[in-house]
Amino acid sequence: MSYTRRFSRNITVHYSGNVSYPPSQHGGTKYYSGSTTETINFEVTVDTDPFDEEVHEMKGHVDLLTGSVAATEAAHVKVIDETSRQIGDTIISGFFKTVKSDISQQVAELKNKSEALLLQLNKLAKRCNEKKQQMGVDYQRLAERYTKIFTDLNNELENRIYAIDEPVFTSIRGIERTGSITGPGDQIATVSVTAGEQSRLHSKIATNLTKKQAINAIEKGQKFLTVQYTTDHILGKCLLPQRSGEMLVSPYCLIETTDDNGIRHRNVFSSPLLEGINPESLAEKIDPMMNTSISDSDLKIISDYFNAKVADEMAGASDIHSRRVAEMTSKLFDLSQTATPGE
Repeated sequence: MSYTRRFSRNITVHYSGNVSYPPSQHGGTKYYSGSTTETINFEVTVDTDPFDEEVHEMKGHVDLLTGSVAATEAAHVKVIDETSRQIGDTIISGFFKTVKSDISQQVAELKNKSEALLLQLNKLAKRCNEKKQQMGVDYQRLAERYTKIFTDLNNELENRIYAIDEPVFTSIRGIERTGSITGPGDQIATVSVTAGEQSRLHSKIATNLTKKQAINAIEKGQKFLTVQYTTDHILGKCLLPQRSGEMLVSPYCLIETTDDNGIRHRNVFSSPLLEGINPESLAEKIDPMMNTSISDSDLKIISDYFNAKVADEMAGASDIHSRRVAEMTSKLFDLSQTATPGE
């Protein structure tokens, strides 16, 4: 907005000089000096319309810039929000996929284990049924055999007792047939007592036989479970998991022989891990790693161990063949050509 300012200032002017005057009586020059003050009024009008227009225009530009910044900030916040949501969705989806994959692998592994365990249980159930049938057959056979034995013993005992007092038994059987002395009550009592004793004896024998068979079955089952557990424990220690990218170490023995014609033969004896390996390729890899000498300390250790083993194996053997075997073994023991791994 334009505005006007009014103000006044007092301006003082100093003056001085010389004035010459014509000669009238004497003539000459006169000096003069002084000052005068004049008040001056000022009126200043400031025209701010162009500046105001520029400010208004600048305000419009600033507002536009403010709107642009606000829109940019809103877009930026929106992009950040969308990006964060995408990242969160990706992380959550990846996590659940990983968990799902892990669970699927565990389910597949457990399924394989359960199927293998089910097969083993089926085999064990089949073997148990076979053992049960075999035990039943054995029990029937043993029961028939012991029943026959005791029946024969009873018959033999009855025959011998009858042979000792044959006249008495003959008389009694005759009297029983005629029925003149004893009545049917005595015969019924005798039969009842004998039947009860035989029944108790047969029950005790059958019970003892059943207990013995049960004890044998328990011992066999315990022995089978012990062997099975020992075998599984040994296999668990011996078997290696199937892994890729790892090195397996296995012992082997490479034997090189030369026949009468000077032809060399090489044989490899190793575990199944090296089954099918070529002896020539193995020898080519070993030859550069070997020296042709053995140290005196190693020679002494090997010789002492060999002699101790020979002495232990031949201890207590006094026959000529054992002595010849020991002598020949000592002659064949030669470490002069033994090769050891190089440094």
